[in-house]
Amino acid sequence: MTGIGVESCAGATPDELWDALSAGRPAISALELEQPLPCQVGGAVKGFDPREHMSTQQVRRTSRFQQLLFSAAMKAREDARLRTAPGALYVGTGGGGLDETAQLVTVLRQEGWSRMNRLGLLRLLPNQAAGLVAQELDITGPVLTISTACASSTDAIGAGLRAVRDGIADVVLVGGVESWLDLPSLASFCLLDALSRRPAAEAVRASRPFDRDRDGMVPAEGAAVLVLESERSALRRGATVHGEVLGAASTCDAHHALAPRPDGAIAARTIELACADARLDPTAVDLVSAHGTSTPLNDRAETAAIKRAFGSHARHVAITAPKSVIGHACGACGVLESVGVLLAMREKYVPPTANLDNPDPDCDLDYTPLVGRPASINVAIKQNFGFGGQNSAVVFGAA
Repeated sequence: MTGIGVESCAGATPDELWDALSAGRPAISALELEQPLPCQVGGAVKGFDPREHMSTQQVRRTSRFQQLLFSAAMKAREDARLRTAPGALYVGTGGGGLDETAQLVTVLRQEGWSRMNRLGLLRLLPNQAAGLVAQELDITGPVLTISTACASSTDAIGAGLRAVRDGIADVVLVGGVESWLDLPSLASFCLLDALSRRPAAEAVRASRPFDRDRDGMVPAEGAAVLVLESERSALRRGATVHGEVLGAASTCDAHHALAPRPDGAIAARTIELACADARLDPTAVDLVSAHGTSTPLNDRAETAAIKRAFGSHARHVAITAPKSVIGHACGACGVLESVGVLLAMREKYVPPTANLDNPDPDCDLDYTPLVGRPASINVAIKQNFGFGGQNSAVVFGAA
């Protein structure tokens, strides 16, 4: 990994994101909604100005999720000091421009089809964010958009790793983006009882993975892009290396549209396969960056999966839950949280899980409650699990 670009509710740079994660300082606030919903809090990207990287015309023609990804991609390219076009691009997103769909339908019903935005379709299609970046950077190799719910951008990292290994490209971009703080999306998740219902006054305490009093995920938006390149290419360019991608794996629970398998068996297999792909035993892992959604079902199932995959090592490995700080960015969470993993290895520090005041007896592992700690982290794993039983894991090595 030689480049990092970030747009998050905790900040617009890797260092700002790390400051929040390492301090266990939640970047969650009250949402401004057109009508009241049971969900009142979320992780909005504030102060974002797409004009920092886009022309006025580009801004006018694009939607928020496209703008967020574009900005993160340009930042990653700058950080990596890339002067030539990457060979491929892999982007994960759960919903793409779902918020644009709602706007189009509103205009259609109230004013008629001829008053709809002529570019509305291009503003909502999930693949258009990647296409926009590809046009800007002249990426003529594979440009693929992956949609596997909350595992989307974790799967994108795995796809990028395979592209480099297989010689498809020496340099690839991998990223994720989500902008789902619109009313229809939030209302839909509320109907599933998936979101926290804590009041706005308790925004910073709403996301509490593995805590006994958790009551649902906290929605967030954001984007992150990483530059992944072969060792040969990085050495030739004299690039700064932030870390290595050692292995990746994906599986499916094949169990339920929304709920994970309670025994965590297939999620555990994902972890084992990712470690095998990295040619490492799970006992070599120093840090687990948990999916940790703050939902009753996920956190128990994930605890079971970690115990299955790591055996006795599960009682000793450090675990952190970044969603306690930055909320759940859905399809973008894998790459955003992977940035946190890379920085944890760099800083030799395990970030805390915020708001873990009363651990759930069923979640009895070392989730680094409330206070982080120094640690030597040579190998870390990022795992994410999504609706539809999608499971994905990536193993990272320190630079």
